[in-house]
Amino acid sequence: MSLVRRRFLQFLLSVAAVHVVAIGAYYLMGVGRLPERDQRIFAWVWMGATVAAVLVGLQRTKRARRNRSVNNRP
Repeated sequence: MSLVRRRFLQFLLSVAAVHVVAIGAYYLMGVGRLPERDQRIFAWVWMGATVAAVLVGLQRTKRARRNRSVNNRP
């Protein structure tokens, strides 16, 4: 498996892991029964964690693609 494909797979799995953890925390903490303000805070934290995972994953994938194109030049 190429490095680019591996990085992309890691990217997808990290975003999925963020969602699995957040959904589990949502139900374990009973966020649906909390006041609306606390639900909103939970949602913002979840969104922030997702954005962070996406940005890191995209950067790593982009870096792997760049390295591949640099290494393949004659």
